[in-house]
Amino acid sequence: MTGGHAAAGAAAPGDRLPPPLATHRAGEAALLAEYPDTAAVLAAAESLRALELPHLVDLVPAERTLLLAGTAPRDLQDLADLLRHLPAPAAEHSDADEQTLSVTYDGEDLAETAQLLGMSTDALIRAHTGAVWTVAFGGFAPGFPYLVAGDDLRGIDRSRPDDGSAEDGSGPEADPDAPPWDVPRRAEPRTAVPSGAVGLASRYCGIYPRSSPGGWQLIGRTEAELFDVTRTPPALLTPGTRVRFTAQRPSARLSGTASALTRSRRGAATVSERLARRRQQAADSTARTTTALEVLSPGPRLLLQDGGRPGQGAIGVSPSGAFDRGALVRADLAVGNPAHAAVLEALAGPLRVRALAPTIVAVAGAEAALTVHRSDPEGSEIEVPAGSDRDVPIALDPGDELELGPVVHGLRLVLAVRGGIRGVRRHEQADGTGDTPWAERSDTPDSTLDAADAPVLGSLSRDTLSGLGPAPLEAGDVLLAGETSGLDAVPAPYAPALEETPGSAGDPAGADDADDRDPDDGGEVDEPDRPAAGRSRTGQVASDPTPLEIPMLPGPRDELLGRDAMKALLGTDWTVRSDSDRIGVRLDGPSLPVPDGGASLPSEAMVPGAIQVPPSGLPVVFGPDHPTTGGYPVIGVVPRTGIDRLAQAAPGTAVRFRPIDDAAR
Repeated sequence: MTGGHAAAGAAAPGDRLPPPLATHRAGEAALLAEYPDTAAVLAAAESLRALELPHLVDLVPAERTLLLAGTAPRDLQDLADLLRHLPAPAAEHSDADEQTLSVTYDGEDLAETAQLLGMSTDALIRAHTGAVWTVAFGGFAPGFPYLVAGDDLRGIDRSRPDDGSAEDGSGPEADPDAPPWDVPRRAEPRTAVPSGAVGLASRYCGIYPRSSPGGWQLIGRTEAELFDVTRTPPALLTPGTRVRFTAQRPSARLSGTASALTRSRRGAATVSERLARRRQQAADSTARTTTALEVLSPGPRLLLQDGGRPGQGAIGVSPSGAFDRGALVRADLAVGNPAHAAVLEALAGPLRVRALAPTIVAVAGAEAALTVHRSDPEGSEIEVPAGSDRDVPIALDPGDELELGPVVHGLRLVLAVRGGIRGVRRHEQADGTGDTPWAERSDTPDSTLDAADAPVLGSLSRDTLSGLGPAPLEAGDVLLAGETSGLDAVPAPYAPALEETPGSAGDPAGADDADDRDPDDGGEVDEPDRPAAGRSRTGQVASDPTPLEIPMLPGPRDELLGRDAMKALLGTDWTVRSDSDRIGVRLDGPSLPVPDGGASLPSEAMVPGAIQVPPSGLPVVFGPDHPTTGGYPVIGVVPRTGIDRLAQAAPGTAVRFRPIDDAAR
């Protein structure tokens, strides 16, 4: 789906926008459209947003590309046709399209950056405040804006003054007095850049929405709140927003101590207001819920996951959600929940929980032994061998304990609770021991409902890259389940069969059938997906020489990387590395041949399942918590069923990619 067109340029009022230079398929239901410059990207994005297409799940601008994510493969042709006939957006802008930010120009790199640009610090400040900046795209972290100055919006080459100008003089003209803003990143990135820091890198200006590592040249700081999940939209600066900076006058600044105190008081007030809103959101989300399960032993990592946060890529928020989406659907349906209700996602196991009220649960995903210890001495315990009677409802009474794992095949366990998990109540013992069973605690009503555990953008999923969503669960945490009235009926509770028939974790057929219900294609450092010490590896059985087959769709940058790279990708048995996680499944093997000039490209949007090829030539398959933009080429995209299989691929698993031909798409 690649085609060449004349260069896209400015459209007259009432006209249609020029078509993209080319379009490339990017997975099952997404298109990547190429444009000559950022201005053309933003014009197309604005036009598409105005159409409010119901089948457009996400729209993510980048430097010279625009990603359109549909709901299903059938949407691709409609989206491609639409891009060739987009109406030009309205020329006028409202005040809401512009933000003015006050900046204190005292950055650690201010003098060095001015020297790199060949000007004094005062001249840099005048130029920075005199320019009109536009948010080109978001990425790196939720709310982080990549801003470009006026001329850079259309990619003007100052070495060719007539570049981009029409014969009648109507095209963009470069300002000869404006600096190029093209400065390199720091040779040694800082381990911590403060929230609100304003920096320059390449031709961009960026603002850090939170403290994080970074290598940009810091020229100042702002107190603007760039990202607030209680605000709509949560990002202050979205693609297309114009930004003007104003300098805080040095004479108006307080002494260092007084200024720090003032900032601290102002920040505390802002945080208090935000926490109050978050606590209210947490209270609203857990209204009419019941305490369902207490976590006794969480295992290596225990997260809340649901259907995720699709449609937020433009503000730097990844889709997140359950890694094995088929297991999520199967477990939820087994207990009568909607298909994407929140569940527990446990890495490797073992996991042990206690029922606090009568409830029904179901387990899907990796294979692990399941045991139910009854609180009633006369009750019959349940012991299910790994791989037997999966995805079936299990009734628990108060005090019953459910134990899972460790896994013997696969990697991630999914545990669903009837009514769906609606929140988590953290409990902190006064003596810090946390050993008292929940049912015996006299201070249960005073246990905390943390504002940080409220849904973020409608989801309880933990995003391990950005830190959005409830933190990993610990022993003593209590899960709150929603109402069960109105849910689908469930079959009779599980009763052990006389003869057990083993199944297989991540069964492709079961995953495919269940995932037909899912239309979506989709910080802290995530804990690598490695087995616990002293235990044999999970995933593919070591004695099994057959690699795990992973389907893939070539593109969008397979042509850039060339046939040799694709041949090597498909002809290699790759090994899942121990540093793989929810952000990406990293593969080991012979490096792919990367042609000169093909190792990097201008930042563009990423999708779950993208097979990115960094300069090392070792592929990384993006998981649900992937960065929303990236500058390394994507040779292919793994579809949803393949992502589910990779979710269950433990370190040491051998995988082989299989291309999906046009007839199978």
